[in-house]
Amino acid sequence: MSEYIVEVTGQMPDAIYERELTEIVRCRDCKYGIDGGEYCAENCADSWDWRNVEPDGFCKWGERK
Repeated sequence: MSEYIVEVTGQMPDAIYERELTEIVRCRDCKYGIDGGEYCAENCADSWDWRNVEPDGFCKWGERK
């Protein structure tokens, strides 16, 4: 199931208006994730080496496999 970050733009008693912003890609589902999302091989890592990440984590550079 896909997850999204949404922005609530207004609220009325019977309805909430939302606008989809971006899809969340968890580290375990990301094409840059290694070993089930335990490591990240994307350039967003803060060093030249692979970065330790959480499988349930996500970042703005995530791309679905």
